[in-house]
Amino acid sequence: MSNRITHIRKPNANSSHEHITHIKGLNTSGQVFESTVAVVIANLKSGNYKYHVQAAGRTINVTHQKSAAGNEYIKTEPDSTTKDNLLSLPQF
Repeated sequence: MSNRITHIRKPNANSSHEHITHIKGLNTSGQVFESTVAVVIANLKSGNYKYHVQAAGRTINVTHQKSAAGNEYIKTEPDSTTKDNLLSLPQF
């Protein structure tokens, strides 16, 4: 089963250049949780946890990537939309 990400947090909510630092969502038991992106990345790397978002009635898996500068971040797998599924989520 997979944890559903429902909200994101960025240092500056109005900036289009800021990275996501925290997420909020529902775990596999349906309980609300909050986490840092660093913990989410560690969980994804361990293979013990999976994360997803709901968009347009579909479940889209979350993965981790490394930028050219070596910074790790989370993103959704490609789907039928050009919108960024994570950045489209409400902020908390």
